[in-house]
Amino acid sequence: MLRSTVSAAGAWLLIAPLTGSVATGLLLVPSDAITIDRSAPRYAQNGAVPVRPSTGQKFSQAQGPEQVYLLRGFLNIFSLGMDDLAAKLRADGISATVMNHAEADLVASRIVTAYNGGDRGPIVLIGHSLGADAVVEVADALARYNIPVALMVLFDGTEPHQIPANVATTVNYTKHFMITPATGSSGVVSNVDFSGDANVDHLSIDTVPSLQAQTLDYILQAGSAVPRKPLSRRR
Repeated sequence: MLRSTVSAAGAWLLIAPLTGSVATGLLLVPSDAITIDRSAPRYAQNGAVPVRPSTGQKFSQAQGPEQVYLLRGFLNIFSLGMDDLAAKLRADGISATVMNHAEADLVASRIVTAYNGGDRGPIVLIGHSLGADAVVEVADALARYNIPVALMVLFDGTEPHQIPANVATTVNYTKHFMITPATGSSGVVSNVDFSGDANVDHLSIDTVPSLQAQTLDYILQAGSAVPRKPLSRRR
């Protein structure tokens, strides 16, 4: 079942054990109920439920095109799902930059420079494995400059994290570690737990078609209208 709670800081925390199921938006549906049309010109084909943005963050409204940064894990050997996502985004006219987790400082520097130069489009950070850990580091660095992050997606990071208050929405597809909102955050934090699913492993979680499609949906939502509060459904 999908269980949602609200932290003391007022941030949403969702925990979704997904044995035998996949995530579609923040709903649980049986895996055989989802058909992803890869030939479709857009990604929002799988009934995703937009998540609710935070309401208490003191940041100006994002303006301009989205900036998506995807960070790979160890040695760039794995994390090929980051390249797949980037290619799909570029095909849809969305800027997407793929880098290694060791370049987190460079990513943060680029974003700060662009932001201070007037590029205020929604910032999206995505990472797999060590890359997932690295995007949290990037978000922490941006928080020091009061720069908002519209969306962050983690594919099975290697340690638990507290998500800083400048991140509006974080989705954590995980086999191992949960994330929580930092004290004072009003951002949405969603843990999607695959620890009981033998069909999903650490090395391939970022290539799971349903999760890639969902991530693309979230990216499109981050650059479109204000989304709704998340819904929950029992299987």
